[in-house]
Amino acid sequence: MTKYILQSIVFLSMICTLSSCTFTKIVVFFKPSIEDHEKVFVCDTIPGSAMDDWTSSSEARPLKKGLFINGNAPENIPAMEQWIPVEENLETIDFDAFLEKSKTTALIVIRNDSVLYERYLNGGAKDKPKVVFSVTKAIVATLTAIAAEEGSLSLDQKVADFIPEFKEGPRKNITLRHLMGMVSGLHWHDFDNLLRLGGLYYTGNQEKFVNRVAKTKYEPNTNFSYKSLSTQILGICLEKAVKQSLASYLEAKIWRPLGMQYEAMVTLDSKKHRNPRTFGGLALTAPDMVRFGKLMLDGGVWAGQQIVPKWFVEDVKHRDLNQWFGYSNCYWRNGYEELDFENNEQYWAAGYNGQYIFVSPKDNIIIVRTGVEEKNRWSVLLGRLSSLLANGRNDLTDKSLDFGPQFAGTYTNEQGQEMTLELLPELDKYERRQWLWKRDLTQFSDGKKLTELTQLDGISLGYKKGGKQTRMYYDVKEGKVQGFYYNSWPMVSLQYFKKAQL
Repeated sequence: MTKYILQSIVFLSMICTLSSCTFTKIVVFFKPSIEDHEKVFVCDTIPGSAMDDWTSSSEARPLKKGLFINGNAPENIPAMEQWIPVEENLETIDFDAFLEKSKTTALIVIRNDSVLYERYLNGGAKDKPKVVFSVTKAIVATLTAIAAEEGSLSLDQKVADFIPEFKEGPRKNITLRHLMGMVSGLHWHDFDNLLRLGGLYYTGNQEKFVNRVAKTKYEPNTNFSYKSLSTQILGICLEKAVKQSLASYLEAKIWRPLGMQYEAMVTLDSKKHRNPRTFGGLALTAPDMVRFGKLMLDGGVWAGQQIVPKWFVEDVKHRDLNQWFGYSNCYWRNGYEELDFENNEQYWAAGYNGQYIFVSPKDNIIIVRTGVEEKNRWSVLLGRLSSLLANGRNDLTDKSLDFGPQFAGTYTNEQGQEMTLELLPELDKYERRQWLWKRDLTQFSDGKKLTELTQLDGISLGYKKGGKQTRMYYDVKEGKVQGFYYNSWPMVSLQYFKKAQL
């Protein structure tokens, strides 16, 4: 009974932080939609360049030939069973049926500047912008890097320089870099309180809402926690630093230089305050998302001009095994893994309901997926597809990439802490190996009472649900497992565990 009383108190206290207008919007609209820029919010509009063919070159800085070669043909996509495992196929055997059932609205696959696949369905169209939610975060972070290169701000600059309310108390030490890495220490986690997240999405005054709810819980850079609040604060700082609206800065620095074909929208909190949703309010078309991916793939260079700082792109794609590499500068990097995962440079911008700009620099691949829902782990699917297109294999087609049989054993880190993994006799319903995970819970409290992990690909196993994630990345040398790198949110580092009795 006490538990329910406390939950009720927390619920009521959260309602009190919301205005009546915001609470009404949460009740009426409830679940965010890719159509919210048309049905719910006022917007700033960024005009497109009105080109006839999105595969043609940029009008702003013409290329000598078309940006992409239109080599679209169904056979350019490998058979779905080669990159979509049984647990992800939604009980379909036909790729078109899979796209329909997965609620995909657009899928574009490009390799070596050739369009291998382009399809629109479930209400999607190449010329219709849709809200891409947290893909916005990556674009805002990229604009912040541009502003830093121009000298308008520094990534190590304090938030308090832009928002006076942050000058007092523990918030005074939070920097823009902390916000971009989701390590600000703010007491917020998107998945823990959906009512509060709804408040952030529907509020009619973003800046006021942020100042009211942005409380600290940890020292900066000690706790990873995915929080849309951080990117909203980042956007406020960016606009104040460049003295422009997000829409005008995006148009000047990316939209016009890249000759984006279609218009884009930036959703705003209200006509009165006109604060943009910098955590998830951009509405874009899939072809223009591809162009942004091309910019990042080419190291921030467009038609010979450095648009995005090279150091920023390098920081996004390169991993450092001394820290958790799964999220960097508002881009994700923890999807499908193979051998030499330390040098895996795949990364992606990702948004609610499965909006993706996936980039694989080594494979020269860009994939954009948008959708009404996300019923699959698209980051893993796209990683497998990329590997298959570039190398002709992945862990589904080549069993030599599957090191699961060597995972069992006892592992120890430098502090003498132990973990033991035992292979369970039964596979799960998708025929994936399951592992019994034994360790001292007083030493690894972040894992709580979780005792079973699932093999995710050829060199990793783990668990993910909502905002909780645990993963082991196995270190393989000369065909033998040497140990694994361990991370469990909210850890900000990786721990190496060496396998006993090698």
